[in-house]
Amino acid sequence: MNRSVEIGLFFSRIMIGLIFVLHGWSKFEGGISGTVGFFESIGVPGYLASVVAIIELVGGAAMILGLGTRVFAALFIVVMGGVLLTAKVGQPFMSGTEFEYLMLAGSLTLLFTGSRFLAVDHFFSRQGKARQNVSA
Repeated sequence: MNRSVEIGLFFSRIMIGLIFVLHGWSKFEGGISGTVGFFESIGVPGYLASVVAIIELVGGAAMILGLGTRVFAALFIVVMGGVLLTAKVGQPFMSGTEFEYLMLAGSLTLLFTGSRFLAVDHFFSRQGKARQNVSA
């Protein structure tokens, strides 16, 4: 992949990670009970509030660092799919779901491409390749 594409994916990775960190944090801020109540009010088991919040918070931080980018992108796709099929079901695109579709599309992009620029994963993969070349 050329450098300008990698830099573009880097900015997407950072922004998607930041948004998920902030959304995960907001679910815990003031206690998770409000989020549990909301989940239950839309027919989703309350325990999933903590699962989603942890995925968003931990996954967002990992995404910013470039650690497990594709794994967390896949988890974000599941979360966004869940949002669209529950909390946002029936809402028109231009009046409430465009953000979720954008986050879904960005996560799909990172799932298929990864993001190596300034990523912890890329650093470790380069270290492993360097060790293999030395021992070969």
